[in-house]
Amino acid sequence: MKRVAIQGIKGSFHDIAAHQFFAGEEIELVCCDTFESLFAQTRQDNDLLALVAIENTIAGSLLHNYELLQQSGMTIVGEHKLHIEHSLMCLPDDSPKMLKEVNSHPVAWPNVATSFLTVPI
Repeated sequence: MKRVAIQGIKGSFHDIAAHQFFAGEEIELVCCDTFESLFAQTRQDNDLLALVAIENTIAGSLLHNYELLQQSGMTIVGEHKLHIEHSLMCLPDDSPKMLKEVNSHPVAWPNVATSFLTVPI
């Protein structure tokens, strides 16, 4: 079984990308809070693979991750493109008009200035 380090938790976009990349194979995720801890884990365990985001079509290159990759001495052995769409939803008995604000990572809402984490509705 392959062990794959990701930044994030089960159910995250990195989890989805790992399962798509290794489709049909059994994998064990090693969930890391940060990209720094992901690279630290892989330095400690030579059998651990890593799935790392290095590009985002909205935000561009994730330069810090490129730096971490370069410093790690690891080699890129594959590529996976994950199409991501965000949706704002509510329960059937509720109305979107009930929403007052949406808290989000700024990249998830590209039409809003990237300094905002809270988006008024």
